[in-house]
Amino acid sequence: MGVDSQGRVHFVISDDLVSFGRFARFFRDVAKTPDALYLDGAVSALWAPATGRRDGGPPLGPLIVATKRAKAKE
Repeated sequence: MGVDSQGRVHFVISDDLVSFGRFARFFRDVAKTPDALYLDGAVSALWAPATGRRDGGPPLGPLIVATKRAKAKE
């Protein structure tokens, strides 16, 4: 996952094997995130109600949640 210059969070998941280099180039060149965090594919899962995706797997402990920040009143 990474955050672009506009503050948008990008979570990327691959259904196939992918090298670290290819994954890093995707974040750099396509998602335009200067830094990215690799979440271990052996335990990481995605739940995205908007797309109907809910990966199964073992019970998880830590979670990462992205929410919209409320706009400041002017």
